[in-house]
Amino acid sequence: MIPRRSTRLLFFCLLSVVVIFVLYLSAPYEEPKHIIPEPISDIVKTRKAHSDDDELMTQSPDHVRKQKEYESRILANIQKMTAHKQLKRKMDHDPLGVILHKTPGLLDGLGRVRDMEGQDLALRNNAVMENQLKHKIVHLDLKGAPPKIEYLKKLFPLLSSLGATGLLMEYEDMFPYWGKLEFLSAQNAYAKGDIADIMEIARKSNLEVIPLVQTFGHMEHVLKLKEFAEVREVPNYPQVICPTHNKTMPLIMMMIDQILEMHPGINWLHIGSDEVYNLGECPRCQQYLIHQRYGKSDLFLHHIKKVARYVKDTYDIQPIMWDDEFRKVPLRAIQDAGIGNLVEIMVWKYSKGIMVDLRSDIWEKYSIAFNGIWLASAFKGAASPESYITDINERLTNHKEWMEVFDMYKSTIPFRGITLTGWQRFDHFAVLCELLPQAIPSLAVNLMYINERKADHAALGKVGSLLKCNSFLNLDLKYLEYANKCDFPGSDVYEMSQKLYILKKDIDSMMHNPHVTGWVTDYNIEHNFASPQHVEQGLQDLSMLLFDFTQLVVDAEKALSNTFDEHTVKEWISLNLRPTLAKLQKLQAASTKLQEMTFWPRRPLDSELTKEL
Repeated sequence: MIPRRSTRLLFFCLLSVVVIFVLYLSAPYEEPKHIIPEPISDIVKTRKAHSDDDELMTQSPDHVRKQKEYESRILANIQKMTAHKQLKRKMDHDPLGVILHKTPGLLDGLGRVRDMEGQDLALRNNAVMENQLKHKIVHLDLKGAPPKIEYLKKLFPLLSSLGATGLLMEYEDMFPYWGKLEFLSAQNAYAKGDIADIMEIARKSNLEVIPLVQTFGHMEHVLKLKEFAEVREVPNYPQVICPTHNKTMPLIMMMIDQILEMHPGINWLHIGSDEVYNLGECPRCQQYLIHQRYGKSDLFLHHIKKVARYVKDTYDIQPIMWDDEFRKVPLRAIQDAGIGNLVEIMVWKYSKGIMVDLRSDIWEKYSIAFNGIWLASAFKGAASPESYITDINERLTNHKEWMEVFDMYKSTIPFRGITLTGWQRFDHFAVLCELLPQAIPSLAVNLMYINERKADHAALGKVGSLLKCNSFLNLDLKYLEYANKCDFPGSDVYEMSQKLYILKKDIDSMMHNPHVTGWVTDYNIEHNFASPQHVEQGLQDLSMLLFDFTQLVVDAEKALSNTFDEHTVKEWISLNLRPTLAKLQKLQAASTKLQEMTFWPRRPLDSELTKEL
């Protein structure tokens, strides 16, 4: 027999378990939050266990105090974000588009047009006021495809109205170098008067101009030439300049001199220096490393320090450079070189997973080493080197992640601003990718998001109104079924690019039709052996698609000519239209021939007798 006291105790234990279980069941379900980077304190503990990383941290009392303060501010930011941003991860809940001139109704969320979940208006307005970035710079990648000045005259005021505050002008071979450097300019480069016009248009549009000149990596437009081949780091690779060659700095200084002469009154100069491959591989650099007892990071720092000091001391202009090479340089090496007092860095990442690739220890290092830090996203040109159309939803995801990073580190890092990059080629030798005019809606949506932190129906409707779109603004290429019509500078290129995407989807659908894959293969065409009925059924849309594609070539030439010169027009059409048009024409001829057959040979089709028949 169980004592009464034990029975009572057992009863209370069971009752406690039941209460806890009921409370657990009644608790609201929360989706998993975004993975927050491991606390800095954990990273520090891990670091201390590895001697190779010891040089990244100092152990002085001042440093420990600063470290704890930094951790506290970061953790406070994380807690604030968790408490005030009870938003579910939005990556799978982005709007696919927005119907313009329409108030969202009860059933809007059930169709293809989906608005983001509602958010507290007061909280959102406060967040916008707190989270403004001062500088919103639009990157114009001009290499090998210079927009006409007349187009820029229409574009710059629009960029200003969308919230942009400046331009990062990457001229590359489009800049009108002169004298000993005249060979650096493409034959269709801008004239000096064009650069003066660009500066004046930008000034009238309240856009600050930041020129970009490559000074280390990505110098293909210089090093490809016979006249400058001797300063290559690797003889067969014209990407990286040799930092120890005695002709390197005179060449770079001359380039900087000419760029700055044509851009009076500027505050910043971007000196590039990203993706410096093959560093320290030439015999001269290897001897230098041995003699100086340098590592490759030291060689990198030595060169950029000379370039940055020349810009700052000679012109009193602040140099900016890309950050990627610094990610693998120890903090102590950066501090010893004193480079943080000379350059500001632009931290770039154009795809998903920013917090994974740019961990908190990197931000800690940057916050200690540099006085000026910029962010760099991408509004176009970050998908694939041959892409011709921008997926706005993908680009919006990139900007949402960057704003989360900004929210997390804004109290510890006084960010200068953000640059929205828009690559037109992956490098000097690459083909044209996404042209500027077709990406204006992407730029507008992402500038809106950076400024207002929302991409709901009202925000997207505002973008649509600014771009004068008449019915629908599509955000996701997977759901693009008809071309959006707008009226902004270059909107005809935007509409044409959408038509091309839709036509290529229709062509691809036809080519994967079982009637085609089973009866109209290269083998069937080569041997003139197919069922006329299957050919007819499989290619019933071929004539219509060929007609539409032929018309698109005409429309594309007209639309592109409004923005670009004849060379860019010809290149784009040769890359994106001619191959498909030739394929359709060839298929049309084969289809006609296959359907004209009334008698067919006996197998095997590859026998000599069959060939004679």
